[in-house]
Amino acid sequence: MPMLKYLLAPILVVGALSTPSLAEKRNPLDGQPAIRHKYEMRKLRFEITPEFIVSTNQDYRISYGGGLVLRFHVLDWLSIGLQGAYLGNANTPLENDIRTVLPQDNAAYRAPQTTLRMHDERVLNISALGSVFLSLTPWAGKFSLFSAGFASYDFFVDIGGGFVFYQQNGCCTDKGQPDPTNLPANTNPDPNQQDSSQYAGAKAAGMVGVGVHIYFNQWLGMTLEMRDYFVKSNPGGLDTNGDRILNGDDESIQNHLFFGLGLTFMIPPKAKISN
Repeated sequence: MPMLKYLLAPILVVGALSTPSLAEKRNPLDGQPAIRHKYEMRKLRFEITPEFIVSTNQDYRISYGGGLVLRFHVLDWLSIGLQGAYLGNANTPLENDIRTVLPQDNAAYRAPQTTLRMHDERVLNISALGSVFLSLTPWAGKFSLFSAGFASYDFFVDIGGGFVFYQQNGCCTDKGQPDPTNLPANTNPDPNQQDSSQYAGAKAAGMVGVGVHIYFNQWLGMTLEMRDYFVKSNPGGLDTNGDRILNGDDESIQNHLFFGLGLTFMIPPKAKISN
């Protein structure tokens, strides 16, 4: 037993001295970035995206044309942007059907039936739109193209406000008609003869959008996006609530969905690489 005591004593001393060292050991990965030498495709870079856009859900007229999206990426996940587009218009299938049933003989006009001329003068075309927005990029990564190459991508969400500019095809009021709000009692005004130009012009709009960037290299990529411009308007320009007076009560919230396809250029052309 005395001999065993002398043998165990050095072991106990070494163990006691080493215990604080073990407690002080730290994980070498504490405080380190999740990914080293990461290409920061967005942080402190300027994005220029010319694009083609087309509406997807309008009742009477399809709007299409060219636009431009500008973004400055403050962080890798946050940017501020400006977007605008100039548009042409074409008939939707519904519009073509409507035009085949409306009477074309203005001499035979009988209220409240709308003639083709009245309809053409009042239908709204979207000739321009624009927005300013914040853009969030919550998800980014890389994907493989049939194991032959790799490309970076990110998903983004845009939130902001702007305008939608409406135009009509000519003047749309009979100047000889009295003001419908000042007619004698029991008089039924004809809404087809009232001024509908109040529904044209620039209208304030909210905007939300989602999209994806696909980067071919550090400075060139492709953008696919969908934007919703929600605005109070009257696309047909006629009496919608049946009170026989054209005013703001005939407007309602419209959602104009636009699909965009663009070519994206990043400036400066080389992305920063993290530590």
